[in-house]
Amino acid sequence: MRQIDMHDKPANKIENKTEERDVDTEKFYVAEEGVPLYICDQNAVIAYYGSEIELNRTIVSSRGDGIYSARLPLLDVTLPFWVYGRGLLFLDAYYLLAETVNNNTWSPITSVMIDIHRGKYAGLEHRYSRISVEEKGIELKNGHDGHSLRLQDVHGLKWIRL
Repeated sequence: MRQIDMHDKPANKIENKTEERDVDTEKFYVAEEGVPLYICDQNAVIAYYGSEIELNRTIVSSRGDGIYSARLPLLDVTLPFWVYGRGLLFLDAYYLLAETVNNNTWSPITSVMIDIHRGKYAGLEHRYSRISVEEKGIELKNGHDGHSLRLQDVHGLKWIRL
């Protein structure tokens, strides 16, 4: 079992996983399954199992975290919410688990499962900052109120097509 706290900053950046496309504006990342990715660049493109998500920093939160507008360039769709650049967790070959906010807001923060290959998402109704990746699924826990959710598969989620 692997436990992840989405607010813990990595001890060191995995520099060999990034490539600068434009010196000042955009970095290219290759995500690894189950390894949180922390984006602090102005703009970034993240590749994962044959798909990509583009992040463009929109604002910086009061805690200093980047909040990004996001789009799936291969599907030519824009996500209808903003994504925090901290603790982006890619799961299976299709999904990104991210903390999100409504456009033009800072809160409430909620966790969303995004299918970056098929262009759909499912809101998880709570903010889950503590995640345990296990062999038979993932355990999500809210670090503030203790609410938890166990996901063994994604079929029971309410998916919204983009």
